[in-house]
Amino acid sequence: MARTHKSISCRCERIQELGNTLMAERYEFAPKRLSFVEVTDRNWRKLYDEALDLVHYSHSCQRVGRCMRLAVVEEGQWVGGIVLGSTFPNILVRDENVGLRKFVTNYKRRGFSNPWTRKNRSYWRNLQRVVNHARTFVFPQFQGRGIGIRAHRLLLTKGVKMWEQKYRDEVYALDTLCTADESKLFLLNGWTRAGQTKGYTLDRTQIFSKAMKVVDSREKGIKNNGALTKPQDSIQWWVWTIQLKAF
Repeated sequence: MARTHKSISCRCERIQELGNTLMAERYEFAPKRLSFVEVTDRNWRKLYDEALDLVHYSHSCQRVGRCMRLAVVEEGQWVGGIVLGSTFPNILVRDENVGLRKFVTNYKRRGFSNPWTRKNRSYWRNLQRVVNHARTFVFPQFQGRGIGIRAHRLLLTKGVKMWEQKYRDEVYALDTLCTADESKLFLLNGWTRAGQTKGYTLDRTQIFSKAMKVVDSREKGIKNNGALTKPQDSIQWWVWTIQLKAF
């Protein structure tokens, strides 16, 4: 076990060194104070995903549609990362907590056949204003310095601004699904534990709504139309949210 841990640490050190080299080659500066650099270089992105596969329990994050890999940089060193992406539809506790639920209630009175019809543009459009925190990692050699907590604090300002500039859309809230019902990353940065999911998971081999598939091709930004399924070994994820603006 110790040998495996050592080999992972050695590989992470090598990945981090290679990433630092790529960052120096492609960017004019490496921030001294804790900051973010978006990972857009193909080779650096591969290293980033390899690091996630080594140190994160959910491994790398291969998202369809909106996705932003942020390298956490401090003292000119790549020390970790945060992945943001499009969030998922129909998470009840999340929708109730941030104020999205009102866009799917009373759907018949509004002339809709179901809450998820493509005609219910108010829900789908506002859903794009909720950004999913998909992953956070810190390289083993930099752990124990509070980097993750400080990076999450910065995420609510600089990270959100970077997302808004890239996708030209306002961020009203962030959400995340994780296995922890107590997490300093979220608790110390003002997030709310909204509740648990019912065990459904995303299945990209199927689509959530056939009608939304048409919207996908016509409306920029609405890209996360994967179906929700409930496997036998399903996990009831804890849902955390933080609201920045009111819907």
